[in-house]
Amino acid sequence: MEDRHPQRRRSSGGCGCARVGVGRLIREAPREGGTNHTAALHSTSAHSSNSALARPTPTPDPRSAAGPVRTCIGCRSRSVVDGLLRVVVVDGVLTPDPRRRLPGRGAWLHPASECLDRAERRSAFPRALRVPGPLDTGPVRARIECEVGAST
Repeated sequence: MEDRHPQRRRSSGGCGCARVGVGRLIREAPREGGTNHTAALHSTSAHSSNSALARPTPTPDPRSAAGPVRTCIGCRSRSVVDGLLRVVVVDGVLTPDPRRRLPGRGAWLHPASECLDRAERRSAFPRALRVPGPLDTGPVRARIECEVGAST
């Protein structure tokens, strides 16, 4: 394979590096004729001692400044956690967790009756919370109706 692939073919004046994977180099003993760094195979910056550790810094996501993003299990749209209500299962009852402190697996829901109805219709609560059987959504529905009634 080495003799067929144009980038793996090495001349006698190579620098002694063999290409392994993407961006990885193995150092070999230099061949006769000295070193010949060719830009087609790799750059000289690949030979620096910290090249394996040096990674470009990722650009910040514009949503990260607003806070964590979660998916509503009712409408399946992504939103910042400040606009969502966390719910957990406590003794087989779906319980709202407005402070986001209750232990256990949580699911996120917009505080809107449409999202709650859609999540119930799709049986999203047992699947998202990984519990068997149906769940009582009474406390969550009361909390959402209370929030909707207070905001109008």
